[in-house]
Amino acid sequence: MDKLRALHYFNLAVETGSFAAAARALDVSTPAVTQLVAALERSLGTTLLRRTTRGVSLTSDGERYHDVSRMVAANLQDIEKQLGPVGAKPRGSLTVVMFGSIGQNCVMPRVWRFLAHFPDVTLFVKRLESLEDIDRQEFDVAIMTGWPPDRDFVVLRLAQSRNMVCASPTYWERHGKPSEPEDLRNHHCLVFRSVGDALLDSWTFEKNGEQRTINVTSRLFSDSSSWADEAACAGAGVLRRADLSLRRYLSAGLLVPVLTDWVALDAPSHFALYRPGQRQSKLVRVFLDFLVEVYAEIERERTDDSGRAVLQMAKPEWFGRTHGHQSTYVAHRRTIGK
Repeated sequence: MDKLRALHYFNLAVETGSFAAAARALDVSTPAVTQLVAALERSLGTTLLRRTTRGVSLTSDGERYHDVSRMVAANLQDIEKQLGPVGAKPRGSLTVVMFGSIGQNCVMPRVWRFLAHFPDVTLFVKRLESLEDIDRQEFDVAIMTGWPPDRDFVVLRLAQSRNMVCASPTYWERHGKPSEPEDLRNHHCLVFRSVGDALLDSWTFEKNGEQRTINVTSRLFSDSSSWADEAACAGAGVLRRADLSLRRYLSAGLLVPVLTDWVALDAPSHFALYRPGQRQSKLVRVFLDFLVEVYAEIERERTDDSGRAVLQMAKPEWFGRTHGHQSTYVAHRRTIGK
């Protein structure tokens, strides 16, 4: 979380009396303000603002925090004055790198809004292939899926995905749908390599506190998740994939989910990274606000047939530690634990 930006949003919400008024003053969306202030409260472990239909007001903890935050805000205003005229929209170029599925399904279909709102900003968008790419590429903002790497970056969490087990309608017609996770052993499963360099052939499910791990069989392994998507749509087999990367296929009926009464664990999150030295960049700030608005819209559009909330997934133990079959790593850890 960018605490300096969160503090600025918090102060404006207090001064204007509502999140909506603060958003108008900042020229950002209301969800961008509410989510960042909520993240600030979570990081502090207390409630700073009371929310009502008429607006917001300070709690006792909020009053103490606001006394200090106003002094910090004065310094921030001095910095902002050095960055450009008051009220002027940012101008210049911004380099954004992202994973292909994020660009294809989440950001690029909506990027026209950012370009329309900031006519003096030029975007250079580049494809990100792996975690190692963030050490090799020059960029202002990176948008990734998985779990944040141990690097010196500021992390803005955007959304938690939900793993879906699915296949094409024709595949289900030929082979039948599984009713239990163990049934997947009798199906052709499609396995791709994660950004942490593991072949994801060990699928863990949970329901009512019970976990079941299935080491699936596959005759098709791919370094590209998007290639696995296309193979699944063509009827090649069963895919386990994050719903945020499958939205177009699911809504078009090209892929049909199964085992929806189970939670498929190890679902990755979407997050943005930027360097600490860019905290005060107006260009970076407005693009991050755009991303928050994009993912707030995606969240509103998502449907969950099971009626369950999307659970935050912790970083799996295997992530980044294995460079082969995930199932081999899991089996090895179990042997050690005996």
